[in-house]
Amino acid sequence: MLKDQKGMILITAYMVILILVVLGAAFIFRSTSEKNIADIEKNSIRAFNIAEGGLERAIFDLNRDFICSPGTPSWKDGRIYTSESNPAIYIDLTRGGAITVPQYYNNFYPLPYGTTYCSPSVSTSLGDGSFTVNLSNLTNKDNEIWVRSTGNYETSSKTIQARMRIRSISPWDHAIFGGIGATGSIISGQVDIRGSVLLLGNGLEDDDFAIDMIGSSKIGNNYDGLPEAFSNRIPACPTITFNGETVESLETTLRVKQGKVGLSGFANAGEPDVSGDSYKETLFGVYVTDGYGGNQGTNNVYSDNGTGNVYDLGDAVQFPSLSDPYKGYPTYVDYFRDKALVISSSAELANITPSSNFNYSDINGSISMDGNGNMTVSGYILIEGGDLNMNKAGNLKNITYQGKAAILVTDNVNINVNLLTPDASDSFPTNLIGVMTPNNITFATSQIDVMGAFYAEDTITSTKQTDVAGAFVSNYFDMGNEVPKIYKVPSLIDHLPEDFIGTGSVWITETLAWQEL
Repeated sequence: MLKDQKGMILITAYMVILILVVLGAAFIFRSTSEKNIADIEKNSIRAFNIAEGGLERAIFDLNRDFICSPGTPSWKDGRIYTSESNPAIYIDLTRGGAITVPQYYNNFYPLPYGTTYCSPSVSTSLGDGSFTVNLSNLTNKDNEIWVRSTGNYETSSKTIQARMRIRSISPWDHAIFGGIGATGSIISGQVDIRGSVLLLGNGLEDDDFAIDMIGSSKIGNNYDGLPEAFSNRIPACPTITFNGETVESLETTLRVKQGKVGLSGFANAGEPDVSGDSYKETLFGVYVTDGYGGNQGTNNVYSDNGTGNVYDLGDAVQFPSLSDPYKGYPTYVDYFRDKALVISSSAELANITPSSNFNYSDINGSISMDGNGNMTVSGYILIEGGDLNMNKAGNLKNITYQGKAAILVTDNVNINVNLLTPDASDSFPTNLIGVMTPNNITFATSQIDVMGAFYAEDTITSTKQTDVAGAFVSNYFDMGNEVPKIYKVPSLIDHLPEDFIGTGSVWITETLAWQEL
């Protein structure tokens, strides 16, 4: 018998409709959930971007503090100065005396954006969100600080923090500072450099070598092998904590704006880290736009930041020229003619030896020798229309100088003697001769030790085994093949003679550590 199946189509239809309703509801629920998740992710990204904006704003103001500070800049004095012309405009970090900022080592305190303690007022709104910033000082570090920024967007919140350091960049913060270069390079020959190197390479092509290091050439980060003549006279190499060890470090950086870095054979920029010794071998950072060459290239670069970072200072740092206007005068040389003791074409200064005996002085400056190898200098000295030469006298090859002077020589400079400050603790660079010329400075005698700051607008030549404590600034360096050595003295920048060329600083902030909390 056939069964009665009336209504089955209706029931089936209802079941299909129910399934479709359930599937539709599930689809709607999933779509809504995914939209909510997407909204949360979008808001989270916006909150993160706002946090980055707050961090960048704080870093900008912290940088301005060092530029605008009417006294010695510090992040521990309770104020962030923001106006170069008006020291009364600042952000008051003590918030009306509520806290004492220098006591907040390793603790965070608010940066009072959006309050009356911030002048001029800084809004904490960014788009449809807002940010807050907190700071934390570090014990014994006037130029380092933690910056923590929290970004808020609707219900999302993101916090990031960075450990920042500020430092000045000037030609004299480096062991070697190079400008234009010549014949496709800035530094030629073999050289051992201990301290930072900055090469502008203006005019070099992308495939030119700004520096082509071969043989035993190196750029180092410590005083390993420091000559005995310098060991007592210059301050000890600064120390840092690295990989849990207290080690010597010059915080050496290598920056090349234009041109390649060539490394061949045993030449290196930095060295592999060696655990257990007293030195930091790796460089603090390298910033090279056109890359590396030679038969080793990046294989011989040992840097904390790898080898992929390009030059990071833009056009902020320029090579200083004696032809530049200075303090209302048409050129730096014109300024010196008006300010300095002017000595015209002196035969005595064209052949200074340890046996020399002379005295030139006026209210602007002085230079003298006592016949026993002792030189005294002070103030501003202009040697016009002649060379400045320092030479041996038989077996006598030591000149010891005291005082501080900026010496501008319109012709050439040749130094072929030991030129040292007194044999006393840290006598350099508190005693300091700074030599400048629009032409050339040459060191052409082996086994001599020289202390000073040397600027040649054309070329510095050091082709023998000369050891130098101080700094070289020039457009071109001829280093020969006998591996002269130059040791940066970090405190040199604080002791330069007044009105010495290139003493203006550019303050830059560096990120030492960064994390999302």
